[in-house]
Amino acid sequence: METRRALAIALFLSFAILIIELTGGLLFRSTALTADALHIVTDIMAVLFSFVALSVSSRPPTGRLTYGYHRFEVLASLVNGLSLFAIAGVIMYEAYLRFLTPQPVHVLGTAVFAGVAMCLNIIASRALNSAQAKIPDRRDENVASAELHLFGDALSSLAVIIGAAAVYLTGRNYLDPLVAAFIGLIVLRSAILTTVQGGGIFLERSPLKEMEALRQKLTDVEGVLDVHDLHVWRICSHIIVASMHACLNAEGKNNPASVRNQLEREMNKLGIYHITIQLEEVCCEPAHGHETRLATA
Repeated sequence: METRRALAIALFLSFAILIIELTGGLLFRSTALTADALHIVTDIMAVLFSFVALSVSSRPPTGRLTYGYHRFEVLASLVNGLSLFAIAGVIMYEAYLRFLTPQPVHVLGTAVFAGVAMCLNIIASRALNSAQAKIPDRRDENVASAELHLFGDALSSLAVIIGAAAVYLTGRNYLDPLVAAFIGLIVLRSAILTTVQGGGIFLERSPLKEMEALRQKLTDVEGVLDVHDLHVWRICSHIIVASMHACLNAEGKNNPASVRNQLEREMNKLGIYHITIQLEEVCCEPAHGHETRLATA
């Protein structure tokens, strides 16, 4: 509930910033301020997607959706990331056109409007940060992404202020579209990071980098002869699941419950609590075609 309230506040502030910067960009003929307004559109999308994803993913599981709607968070993240590429392209194109034909910029008005936007962005970002801090064990990836969006836009607003000061000091109006191009690069970076992150979860990439080391550690558990078909993936940003086949040695066959508990404890140390373990007295064929690529994937 606290996170949703913070998202609602951030969404309201983002709309206010969009109106302020778009109005300022048109009034003062600042490409940088207009680009920052378009950057705010990415913030609005990020916050809106986070709000919807949080609302939908909180719905209880059903008979067929046994993990509930948590995957909606991943879908929202992917849509958000892909949309950022289009916005980055628009910003870069407009900056290019204005760079070819520089126009006078109203420096004071641009700086004031950008300053107001920067302050509002910081307030919105802090609101989300405070809400997330109250639930550290259930930190939502989409909300964290929205928080970074807002903080990044505060920095881009600062860049607009610096650009306006540079235009005032040098009289070179082409510096304004250069700042806009810089903001476009910030949006592009966000697009890449958001898409890669959401895509990794969608493709069920393991959040653990050393899977072979984990397999060896589990194999070293007392009573275990071999561990294979080991899979670790994310359902969403805060739910990690795992499955494995554990072949028992003579000692493990006498006390399989103890072996299972030890394996579960090792996985719990990594923050993994949704675990499926198949204990085998007779080892099956390793990995069913997957194990040979485990170390290199």
